[in-house]
Amino acid sequence: MGSLIPHIVIWPLLLAGMLQTPRLRTLALRLSPWATFPALLTALFASHHEVIKLPWLLLGSEWGMDLTGRALLLLTGLLWGLACWHSRYHLPPTQQASFFSWFHLALAGNIGLIVSLDMLSFYLFFTLMSLASYGLVVHTRSERACYAGKCYLIFVILGEAALFAALLLVASTCSTLSFEAARPLLVQSEWLDTILLLAWIGFGIKVGTIGLHVWLPLAHPVAPPPASAVLSGIMLKAGLLGWLRLLPLGEATLESWGEWWMVLGLLAAFCAVLIGLTQRDAKTLLAYSSISQMGLLTAAVGLGLILPHAWPQILTTILIYSLHHGFAKGALFLGTSMLMHTHPISRKWLLAGVALPALSLVGAPLTSGWLAKSLLKTQAMHAPDHWEILWQNLLPASAVATALLMARFMLLAIRVKPDETLPIPAHIHSVPWAILLLLVAIMPLATNWLGDFEISLSLIINSLWPLMFAGLLFHFFYRQAIRDTPLNQRIANLAIPPGDMLAWYEHSIRITSARLHHLLDRKLPCWLQKTRHMLLRKLDLSAWSAHLDRAEKLLCHWPVALCGLILLGIILTRLIPLANQKLI
Repeated sequence: MGSLIPHIVIWPLLLAGMLQTPRLRTLALRLSPWATFPALLTALFASHHEVIKLPWLLLGSEWGMDLTGRALLLLTGLLWGLACWHSRYHLPPTQQASFFSWFHLALAGNIGLIVSLDMLSFYLFFTLMSLASYGLVVHTRSERACYAGKCYLIFVILGEAALFAALLLVASTCSTLSFEAARPLLVQSEWLDTILLLAWIGFGIKVGTIGLHVWLPLAHPVAPPPASAVLSGIMLKAGLLGWLRLLPLGEATLESWGEWWMVLGLLAAFCAVLIGLTQRDAKTLLAYSSISQMGLLTAAVGLGLILPHAWPQILTTILIYSLHHGFAKGALFLGTSMLMHTHPISRKWLLAGVALPALSLVGAPLTSGWLAKSLLKTQAMHAPDHWEILWQNLLPASAVATALLMARFMLLAIRVKPDETLPIPAHIHSVPWAILLLLVAIMPLATNWLGDFEISLSLIINSLWPLMFAGLLFHFFYRQAIRDTPLNQRIANLAIPPGDMLAWYEHSIRITSARLHHLLDRKLPCWLQKTRHMLLRKLDLSAWSAHLDRAEKLLCHWPVALCGLILLGIILTRLIPLANQKLI
């Protein structure tokens, strides 16, 4: 199965090429739901010790499979395949060729970066995935979609520049393109701090870290729901994978950088919830939920930088949390798509299905979120004392915050009205969504191979109280909100626009550009004009000739001439002895 690794990248690229040929377009659309089938087989059966070396490709490429790549390739194969299957009935037939062309290019980039073990291949596939996703964001070609696509593209280019600089410094410092060989050497590099900062920016834009997240709430609402499912469920994990590949995790203790990762991660986990509660669009709210959940994973990476000896357990937790978040968020976006259709399934059953992944994100008992959050909480035992106290208290608090956010999402989901212009799906079209719901429900069965982790009554009770507390809070605030008072009306009208900090960024850029425009168009020409006039006055020949005439008249006076002659004699008496010494 290891020899299949190059083909799992070639297959979606081939389908994207077939879609450009009118004769093969129908066949390519029929084969599109099977675009991830080779990747899924590879994730299930390929050996994670095998490495394929391609010396003829680029500067010498290495493709292979490790534990991290296997978990994310499994998530990619399932989520991309189910989203592709769902797209076949969600999109009108006239839009499918354009959508799947970008879809397969982004898929090829996503698969390629997962199996790439060298920096150059990883960077090229990462760039392919990022740029191809632009076509998914602007698919509807609306004004809102074009604005979101422009913001997305700006941040992608900034991230690619930072990432290229980071990888270039690593390759030049460590004299290798292999991630595995570079990690131990990176700790001793004098450029370590610069590399970590650039990696935080380059991959943090994709992950959605606080301050670099502003493109996410703009891109998710305008993209079709299947595209949003993969954007949020798996493509955000590309930045996480970049951190896992590049950072010296498990090699050395980097306490200051680990605390930086943890603080920003926990800040994103709570700030995104506060902003998400003010949103009025279900998909925008889910985008802020993704920022919050990825904040917890960012904090887990920071914990790994602080505790290299506990990194194997932390990595296992990160991978399980990634699988949980990918399946749950994919199910929520596809569930939103189901609510947009006039569906033969009862609307009550659809809302009940949407509630399952929402409860899973909260960490409801015996769901995938319960398993992932329980494992994440156990990592606090390895943390330093002050971080252990924070970790043990902030994780339940984040569960309460997520529960409030999901309650708000369910209210918005109830208000989603079916679009009569969309095709009416058959029962078979509900299968992709049903599979994701099943995966969310059966993930706790993975406890059989987690070793020390055991299901206990106390563990279930500890995960149940945040959900109950959040339910009481939401009930109280909802009862207060339905009262018609001036304060409640102000609160109801309170809304932070999607992109939140983007407005401040745009304002800062406008002020800076206006000042530069004033400087270059007014101040600089005026200063140049004054300098030009001054130089012309200095170089005026008539002025210089007048000065020379005055100097000549002055020299004609005999006292001045006599003083000059005496001065010349003194200079000559000083120079003659020096000349004689050189001749001798």
